Amino acid sequence: MIYPLVRDLAATDAAVRVPVAVTCRVLKLARQPYYRWLAQPGHGP
Repeated sequence: MIYPLVRDLAATDAAVRVPVAVTCRVLKLARQPYYRWLAQPGHGP
């Protein structure tokens, strides 16, 4: 799944922070499913 990449690029401690909207636009992803994935328990480390 590509959502962890979006999360890592948008992290505040990332070397270069890329907003979620920009990353989703470039990867041709909808933002709403990303935020739904992010909100579910156990989505990552």
